[in-house]
Amino acid sequence: MAHTLVSRADEQRIRALFLARKPSYRMSEAARLLGMSRGRLEREAKADHADAYRVNGRWCFTWRQVAYLALRRWSLAEIHDALGADAVHVLPSLLAMRTLTVRLPEYLVRAIEHEAASNDSTVDDWLHHELVDFAGTVASRMERAIPGFRRAYFFPGKE
Repeated sequence: MAHTLVSRADEQRIRALFLARKPSYRMSEAARLLGMSRGRLEREAKADHADAYRVNGRWCFTWRQVAYLALRRWSLAEIHDALGADAVHVLPSLLAMRTLTVRLPEYLVRAIEHEAASNDSTVDDWLHHELVDFAGTVASRMERAIPGFRRAYFFPGKE
């Protein structure tokens, strides 16, 4: 099952965020780029770590914080699709999307499909999230074998 398509408006939001990066954003700017209400964005920030989003008592979002929230809102595949050829200029090279064909026993395929549907997700996105968890367990070892692994794993944050 393929990932979902983002709307034209969301595609423009993604492109604005990743192609016209700013060091910081006001609450209203961040909400507009993420396509969410100020209230929802405030709830997201409070659920994460509210103090990290405030400067002198005012809401202020760094580019990394907004990009992190964008990666929770849209899948990496959706972000890649929205960025098109520009993705190679703004994302770490190891975040390039690649199709992989695997053969699995039917019980695993059905379990994956069931879990994806239960989470209102696609198989691609569900597997992506499961494999990101795996990547976290091997990040230090993989960095030695595959330089840039940690940068891709921690994107948009710092290692």
